[in-house]
Amino acid sequence: MALPPRRRGTLTVLLGFVLLLNPFVVGYFDIGDPDRYEYQAYEVSFTEQGTAEIPREVDTVDPQIACLDGLRPSRACVLEQAVHEDGGVWYDGPPATFIYRQYDYVFVWEKGFFTPVAEEYADRPVRYDMKPVATSEALDRVSTEYEDADRAIQYTIRAGNYTARDPIDGANELVERDGQYYVVDGFNGWEDDGDGGRSDLVVLAQWLLGIAGARLILEGQRTRVEAEA
Repeated sequence: MALPPRRRGTLTVLLGFVLLLNPFVVGYFDIGDPDRYEYQAYEVSFTEQGTAEIPREVDTVDPQIACLDGLRPSRACVLEQAVHEDGGVWYDGPPATFIYRQYDYVFVWEKGFFTPVAEEYADRPVRYDMKPVATSEALDRVSTEYEDADRAIQYTIRAGNYTARDPIDGANELVERDGQYYVVDGFNGWEDDGDGGRSDLVVLAQWLLGIAGARLILEGQRTRVEAEA
Protein backbone atom coordinates (compact mmCIF):
# COMPACT_ATOMS: atom_id res chain seq x y z
CA MET A 1 0.00 0.00 0.00
CA ALA A 2 1.44 3.32 -1.09
CA LEU A 3 1.99 5.98 1.54
CA PRO A 4 0.29 9.38 1.22
CA PRO A 5 2.62 11.96 -0.39
CA ARG A 6 2.85 14.09 2.77
CA ARG A 7 3.78 11.12 4.96
CA ARG A 8 6.22 9.84 2.36
CA GLY A 9 7.83 13.26 2.26
CA THR A 10 8.15 13.35 6.07
CA LEU A 11 9.82 9.93 6.15
CA THR A 12 12.17 10.99 3.36
CA VAL A 13 13.17 14.10 5.34
CA LEU A 14 13.81 12.01 8.46
CA LEU A 15 15.94 9.54 6.51
CA GLY A 16 17.84 12.44 5.01
CA PHE A 17 18.65 13.84 8.45
CA VAL A 18 19.90 10.43 9.58
CA LEU A 19 22.29 10.30 6.65
CA LEU A 20 23.28 13.95 6.94
CA LEU A 21 24.16 13.59 10.61
CA ASN A 22 25.93 10.27 10.10
CA PRO A 23 29.29 11.45 11.56
CA PHE A 24 27.62 11.54 14.96
CA VAL A 25 26.18 8.07 14.43
CA VAL A 26 29.51 6.73 13.24
CA GLY A 27 31.28 8.35 16.17
CA TYR A 28 28.80 6.92 18.67
CA PHE A 29 29.24 3.36 17.42
CA ASP A 30 33.00 3.78 16.91
CA ILE A 31 32.72 2.72 13.27
CA GLY A 32 36.09 3.41 11.70
CA ASP A 33 37.56 4.51 15.02
CA PRO A 34 41.25 3.56 15.30
CA ASP A 35 40.88 2.69 18.98
CA ARG A 36 40.28 -1.03 19.16
CA TYR A 37 41.87 -3.01 21.95
CA GLU A 38 42.71 -6.70 21.88
CA TYR A 39 42.92 -8.39 25.28
CA GLN A 40 44.32 -11.79 26.18
CA ALA A 41 44.16 -13.66 29.48
CA TYR A 42 47.32 -15.35 30.74
CA GLU A 43 47.80 -17.66 33.70
CA VAL A 44 50.76 -16.88 35.96
CA SER A 45 52.11 -18.91 38.85
CA PHE A 46 54.42 -18.36 41.80
CA THR A 47 56.31 -20.54 44.28
CA GLU A 48 57.43 -20.01 47.85
CA GLN A 49 61.00 -20.49 46.60
CA GLY A 50 60.86 -17.13 44.85
CA THR A 51 60.26 -18.20 41.27
CA ALA A 52 57.46 -17.36 38.89
CA GLU A 53 56.15 -18.50 35.53
CA ILE A 54 55.03 -15.50 33.48
CA PRO A 55 54.31 -15.66 29.73
CA ARG A 56 56.59 -13.51 27.61
CA GLU A 57 53.61 -11.70 26.15
CA VAL A 58 52.77 -10.13 29.52
CA ASP A 59 54.31 -6.66 29.87
CA THR A 60 53.06 -5.82 33.36
CA VAL A 61 51.74 -8.31 35.92
CA ASP A 62 50.54 -5.81 38.53
CA PRO A 63 51.53 -2.20 39.31
CA GLN A 64 51.67 -3.03 43.02
CA ILE A 65 54.64 -5.35 42.46
CA ALA A 66 57.98 -3.97 41.28
CA CYS A 67 60.44 -6.06 39.25
CA LEU A 68 57.79 -8.52 38.08
CA ASP A 69 57.14 -7.79 34.42
CA GLY A 70 58.47 -8.42 30.95
CA LEU A 71 59.81 -4.92 30.43
CA ARG A 72 63.33 -3.70 31.02
CA PRO A 73 64.07 -3.21 34.73
CA SER A 74 63.04 0.27 35.83
CA ARG A 75 65.33 2.53 37.83
CA ALA A 76 63.23 1.87 40.93
CA CYS A 77 63.58 -1.87 40.40
CA VAL A 78 67.37 -1.68 40.05
CA LEU A 79 67.65 0.43 43.20
CA GLU A 80 65.38 -1.88 45.19
CA GLN A 81 67.39 -4.93 44.19
CA ALA A 82 70.60 -3.12 45.10
CA VAL A 83 69.16 -2.32 48.54
CA HIS A 84 68.34 -5.99 49.01
CA GLU A 85 71.79 -7.16 47.92
CA ASP A 86 73.54 -4.61 50.17
CA GLY A 87 71.42 -5.51 53.17
CA GLY A 88 69.87 -2.05 53.47
CA VAL A 89 70.99 1.56 53.14
CA TRP A 90 71.20 4.55 55.47
CA TYR A 91 69.36 7.76 54.67
CA ASP A 92 69.79 11.06 56.49
CA GLY A 93 66.32 12.56 56.14
CA PRO A 94 62.60 12.11 56.90
CA PRO A 95 61.55 8.46 56.45
CA ALA A 96 58.29 9.44 54.76
CA THR A 97 60.22 11.05 51.91
CA PHE A 98 62.41 8.05 51.24
CA ILE A 99 59.80 5.35 51.78
CA TYR A 100 57.24 6.84 49.38
CA ARG A 101 56.59 4.59 46.37
CA GLN A 102 53.81 3.54 44.03
CA TYR A 103 54.11 -0.19 44.70
CA ASP A 104 53.72 -2.35 47.79
CA TYR A 105 56.10 -5.21 47.07
CA VAL A 106 59.38 -5.93 45.32
CA PHE A 107 59.97 -9.30 43.69
CA VAL A 108 63.51 -10.68 43.79
CA TRP A 109 64.13 -13.76 41.69
CA GLU A 110 64.74 -16.91 43.77
CA LYS A 111 64.20 -14.83 46.90
CA GLY A 112 60.52 -14.00 46.69
CA PHE A 113 58.51 -10.99 47.76
CA PHE A 114 59.74 -8.13 49.93
CA THR A 115 58.14 -4.99 51.27
CA PRO A 116 60.22 -1.81 51.72
CA VAL A 117 60.52 -0.65 55.33
CA ALA A 118 62.18 2.30 57.08
CA GLU A 119 63.51 2.22 60.64
CA GLU A 120 64.19 5.39 62.60
CA TYR A 121 66.95 5.67 65.22
CA ALA A 122 67.44 8.39 67.81
CA ASP A 123 71.07 9.20 67.01
CA ARG A 124 71.48 7.83 63.48
CA PRO A 125 69.97 8.30 60.01
CA VAL A 126 67.01 6.28 58.79
CA ARG A 127 67.74 2.71 57.72
CA TYR A 128 65.92 1.64 54.56
CA ASP A 129 65.62 -2.11 54.15
CA MET A 130 63.57 -4.92 52.64
CA LYS A 131 61.35 -7.14 54.77
CA PRO A 132 60.57 -10.61 53.36
CA VAL A 133 56.91 -11.48 52.88
CA ALA A 134 55.41 -14.90 52.22
CA THR A 135 54.36 -15.38 48.62
CA SER A 136 50.83 -16.36 49.61
CA GLU A 137 50.46 -13.23 51.77
CA ALA A 138 51.70 -10.88 49.04
CA LEU A 139 49.47 -12.43 46.39
CA ASP A 140 46.48 -12.37 48.70
CA ARG A 141 46.94 -8.65 49.37
CA VAL A 142 47.63 -7.65 45.77
CA SER A 143 45.27 -9.80 43.71
CA THR A 144 41.62 -9.09 43.02
CA GLU A 145 39.10 -11.87 43.46
CA TYR A 146 37.46 -12.97 40.24
CA GLU A 147 33.98 -12.08 41.48
CA ASP A 148 35.11 -8.51 42.22
CA ALA A 149 36.87 -7.95 38.90
CA ASP A 150 35.41 -5.91 36.06
CA ARG A 151 32.96 -7.90 33.93
CA ALA A 152 35.17 -7.48 30.88
CA ILE A 153 38.06 -8.97 32.85
CA GLN A 154 35.89 -11.90 33.93
CA TYR A 155 34.80 -12.55 30.36
CA THR A 156 38.39 -12.40 29.08
CA ILE A 157 39.53 -14.93 31.67
CA ARG A 158 36.67 -17.27 30.78
CA ALA A 159 36.93 -16.91 27.00
CA GLY A 160 40.68 -16.37 26.75
CA ASN A 161 40.47 -13.19 24.67
CA TYR A 162 38.30 -10.12 24.22
CA THR A 163 38.06 -7.18 21.81
CA ALA A 164 36.97 -3.80 23.20
CA ARG A 165 36.44 -0.32 21.79
CA ASP A 166 37.85 1.32 24.90
CA PRO A 167 40.44 0.31 27.50
CA ILE A 168 38.94 -1.92 30.18
CA ASP A 169 39.44 -1.47 33.91
CA GLY A 170 41.62 -4.01 35.66
CA ALA A 171 43.96 -4.90 32.82
CA ASN A 172 47.51 -5.81 33.90
CA GLU A 173 46.37 -6.57 37.43
CA LEU A 174 46.46 -9.93 39.17
CA VAL A 175 43.13 -11.73 39.42
CA GLU A 176 42.62 -14.84 41.54
CA ARG A 177 40.13 -17.47 40.41
CA ASP A 178 39.77 -20.86 42.10
CA GLY A 179 43.32 -20.72 43.44
CA GLN A 180 44.84 -19.79 40.08
CA TYR A 181 46.20 -16.38 39.12
CA TYR A 182 45.57 -14.58 35.86
CA VAL A 183 46.54 -11.30 34.27
CA VAL A 184 44.73 -9.72 31.33
CA ASP A 185 47.12 -7.95 28.98
CA GLY A 186 46.06 -5.84 26.02
CA PHE A 187 47.25 -3.68 23.17
CA ASN A 188 45.83 -1.33 20.56
CA GLY A 189 45.06 -3.73 17.75
CA TRP A 190 43.96 -1.28 15.08
CA GLU A 191 46.14 -0.47 12.08
CA ASP A 192 45.16 3.05 11.07
CA ASP A 193 46.66 5.70 8.82
CA GLY A 194 49.27 6.62 11.42
CA ASP A 195 47.87 9.95 12.53
CA GLY A 196 45.25 8.60 14.93
CA GLY A 197 42.35 9.67 12.67
CA ARG A 198 39.71 7.82 10.76
CA SER A 199 40.68 6.15 7.50
CA ASP A 200 40.18 8.01 4.22
CA LEU A 201 37.55 5.52 3.10
CA VAL A 202 35.45 6.12 6.21
CA VAL A 203 35.70 9.90 5.82
CA LEU A 204 34.72 9.62 2.14
CA ALA A 205 31.76 7.40 3.04
CA GLN A 206 30.63 9.94 5.63
CA TRP A 207 30.73 12.75 3.08
CA LEU A 208 28.82 10.73 0.48
CA LEU A 209 26.16 9.76 3.00
CA GLY A 210 25.91 13.37 4.10
CA ILE A 211 25.41 14.58 0.53
CA ALA A 212 22.81 11.88 -0.07
CA GLY A 213 21.07 12.91 3.15
CA ALA A 214 20.92 16.56 2.08
CA ARG A 215 19.37 15.60 -1.25
CA LEU A 216 16.77 13.43 0.50
CA ILE A 217 15.85 16.31 2.81
CA LEU A 218 15.29 18.63 -0.16
CA GLU A 219 13.34 15.97 -2.05
CA GLY A 220 11.21 15.09 0.97
CA GLN A 221 10.48 18.72 1.74
CA ARG A 222 9.47 19.33 -1.88
CA THR A 223 7.13 16.33 -1.72
CA ARG A 224 5.51 17.67 1.45
CA VAL A 225 5.02 21.14 -0.08
CA GLU A 226 3.48 19.68 -3.22
CA ALA A 227 1.13 17.53 -1.10
CA GLU A 228 -0.09 20.58 0.81
CA ALA A 229 -0.64 22.64 -2.34
